[in-house]
Amino acid sequence: MKALLFIIFAFALPQTLVADDHLSQTNVAAVWECTFKGDTTAGDMAAWGSSDFKKWVGKNNLRVGSYLWEAVAVNAPFDEADVRWVDYYPSWEDFYEVREAWEKSGSLAKDYDSMVTCGKPRFAVGMRMGGPAPQAKQKPLVANVCQLNEGKTMQDVMTFVPKATALINETVGVEITSFVWTNFIGVSGLDYIAFFTGETGEMTKVMDGVKNGVIANRFAEAGISPPGTCVVDLNHSHEMVRATN
Repeated sequence: MKALLFIIFAFALPQTLVADDHLSQTNVAAVWECTFKGDTTAGDMAAWGSSDFKKWVGKNNLRVGSYLWEAVAVNAPFDEADVRWVDYYPSWEDFYEVREAWEKSGSLAKDYDSMVTCGKPRFAVGMRMGGPAPQAKQKPLVANVCQLNEGKTMQDVMTFVPKATALINETVGVEITSFVWTNFIGVSGLDYIAFFTGETGEMTKVMDGVKNGVIANRFAEAGISPPGTCVVDLNHSHEMVRATN
């Protein structure tokens, strides 16, 4: 399990965020950026992750959700990886339990290493801003990689993203969800990443709404704008072990 575009890690979110009862529980996100060996494909790796790896997680009673992000259009300097293996842990204790078990996994780790070459992990704190993630084995994942605008804070981000998600859903008649990463470890040059995802049919409506200017017009009418300056990446997310939050 090793590789991602970015990973968010933090010992704690700012107290103004933690104290908000309307915000979801946080998790630890870990990402490994990987390149394929031989003729391995994202489909091959996702199939292995949702079978052999998933069985190993269950057998060892590990608390982790695992996803494979297949790069479609990713900005530099994160554009060289073929895929990113992304894990979500309820706590750092869970991360270290998985790490210890992985070091003893034997042939499973060898199977993994035969498919990909991965770098060291990066970490972040993740927080869901929208509804539950869709029950879809593969779905588009749009990542807005952002730096805060002058005078803006993470509290502005945590206010904006749920409003933006609800407005998008209302405007184009979909039910996508969103989540935010911040407080990064092993990554510099960004303040937060806001992700939007949903079933493919739902996300294509959103993306066409962006293309046609419908969503931008609706945001202008509502008087809301992003608190950060962002570049946008597109991945296809393959669910292997479903995260619990």
